[in-house]
Amino acid sequence: MRSAQVLFNAAKKGGKIPVPIEMYPLFAAVGVAMASGCFFTYRHFAYDKELRLWKNADLSTLDKVLNDATAAEKKD
Repeated sequence: MRSAQVLFNAAKKGGKIPVPIEMYPLFAAVGVAMASGCFFTYRHFAYDKELRLWKNADLSTLDKVLNDATAAEKKD
């Protein structure tokens, strides 16, 4: 009876998946790659002057294009 209790206790503790120690450098490298990818993507979105993520009238050339088109139509 005592051996059954030891086996049941061992089975309860076995819920954790064992990871080989050789995998730790791989996990570290993947973590660094993901963190640097997130950082450089944020930096590109936040500080790129030519990338338009929202409406900004100062960077828009739509008015110039429309005015040129209406001026060309009036000449005809």
